Amino acid sequence: MSAEAGHGRTYTIQPAGGTEQHAGHHQPFPHPIKARVVDSQSRQPVAELPVTFAWDSMSQQALFEDGGSGEPSVTVLTDPEGYAETPRLIAGDAAGTATFTVTAPGAPPTHIEITVNH
Repeated sequence: MSAEAGHGRTYTIQPAGGTEQHAGHHQPFPHPIKARVVDSQSRQPVAELPVTFAWDSMSQQALFEDGGSGEPSVTVLTDPEGYAETPRLIAGDAAGTATFTVTAPGAPPTHIEITVNH
C-alpha cells in the first residue's frame, strides 16, 4: 500500500528497534533506530512513506554515521512492510539521553530515547 497525499488516512508510528540502547563516548550504537508505520484503522503497513528521525538535543549526544556532516535529522522511506530505519548512530561528546522525534505525514510523532554512557 503506497501513501498518497489527500487520501485522508491516518497512520501510527510504532517504535520497532534500537530503543533504550547505550554506547560510550564516540562509540557506535549497536543498532539503528527503527520504526514501523501502519494504517491507524486497518493496521496494515504503509510503504514508501517518508519518515524523519530528528534528535531533539543541542548537545549532539548522538550523530548519524553519514560522513560526519552532523545533520540533526535524516529522512528515509518505509519499506514494503512499513519499516524505516536510521543509518548507524555514533555517540557524541556529551553523556546523557538523546531523544529522537520520529515523524511521518498523517501520523502523530513518537519519541525514542538512547543513552550515551559516562
